[in-house]
Amino acid sequence: PTTENIQQEIDKFTEKVTSKKNPFPVDGLVICYDDTAYAATGSVTGHHATRAGFAFKWQDEHADTVLDHIEWSCAASTITPVAVFKPVELEGTTVQRASLCNVSECERLGIGDKGTRLQVIKANKIIPKVINITEVVGSFVIPAECPVCHATAVVRESESGTKTLHCTNAACPAKQLKKFARFVSKEGINIDGISEQTVWKFINHGFIREYADFYKLKNYAFEISCFEGFGKKSVSNLLESVEKSRHTDGRHLLYALNIPLCGGDVAKKLLSRYKVKELIETARLSMFDDEFASIDGIGPEKSAKFIAWFKDDIHFQHVQHLLSELIIEEQEPVETGNKCQGLTFVVTGDVHHYKNRNELKAYIESQGGKVTGSVSKSTNFLINNDAASQSSKNKKAHELNIPIITEDEFIEKFQE
Repeated sequence: PTTENIQQEIDKFTEKVTSKKNPFPVDGLVICYDDTAYAATGSVTGHHATRAGFAFKWQDEHADTVLDHIEWSCAASTITPVAVFKPVELEGTTVQRASLCNVSECERLGIGDKGTRLQVIKANKIIPKVINITEVVGSFVIPAECPVCHATAVVRESESGTKTLHCTNAACPAKQLKKFARFVSKEGINIDGISEQTVWKFINHGFIREYADFYKLKNYAFEISCFEGFGKKSVSNLLESVEKSRHTDGRHLLYALNIPLCGGDVAKKLLSRYKVKELIETARLSMFDDEFASIDGIGPEKSAKFIAWFKDDIHFQHVQHLLSELIIEEQEPVETGNKCQGLTFVVTGDVHHYKNRNELKAYIESQGGKVTGSVSKSTNFLINNDAASQSSKNKKAHELNIPIITEDEFIEKFQE
């Protein structure tokens, strides 16, 4: 290859790309050397860890359009400006929104109000970006309040001189995004089809301010159907998932509430002693922080955090609103005792008397015992209804001389 014929190939691709004759969008061209010894003399970058060639990008295609308005969206504590403009075609897609990043970028561009003429690109063929203002109409206005909670908004300047807008309300729903995302998660209340990004949209449009608001989304069905990526079918599926999630149990509910130190295991231990409403009432009325500390696996710190959370009037009010929207499947608290005290069990195979192995495990733990997943020297009993099984657990139990008992034998020995 020579410089001339390399340039010819570059020109061919340039013609295809700039005239939109290429069958798929590209943002650049990489030319590789077949002389590996020569290629090894080149340098590398953090992005391209190869010495075998060089790359360049074509200039981004730009489009002229007109600003409709600046939308301010809140994420965490930062309120970000987004330009919403007359739709244009760029790189094979329709674009009508582009982030303006922060107050400093708006000032650098010299953006105005509705009617301002813009030049827009898709940076690296992906991210919409305003690159130039060709005509200013009106003036750039920084909002005085948060678009989500309407608390006072203030401009702060970093050490590097970048100006950003911030909400001053510590309890702003936009600052609780991670909590709302946990609420709808599979481990939480399990509303299928709602991503963190979707939750963020709902918060910024004022649909979600507390947990119970997820059960009022049907009031905004039309507005949601107009969101990018949504339609009548996806909204229908979303609302169906919301309705389905109304039926839940105490463990998923407590996990969803984002109570400090209260994960699924802690929730299960608390509910082994109390029904949901009884548990909440006990926490609210408790005179002592260690009310639940005697429950195995809870202790004074987890007990104190749980009680303090429910004694907060705002938390309690939000829970009351939420409970009015839910149907809780209550499980009867397991009576505690010491019939399995100090013993370690492994449960394998099918069970017949208990609903499932988890119910058997819950009983053992309520009686002071421990259940592990594998057989070891510390195991006292392996529970398996198929004592003659050649499973790895049975073999290990035989090797270590650990008794293998059936479910009936367990009930006779540790329950009756």
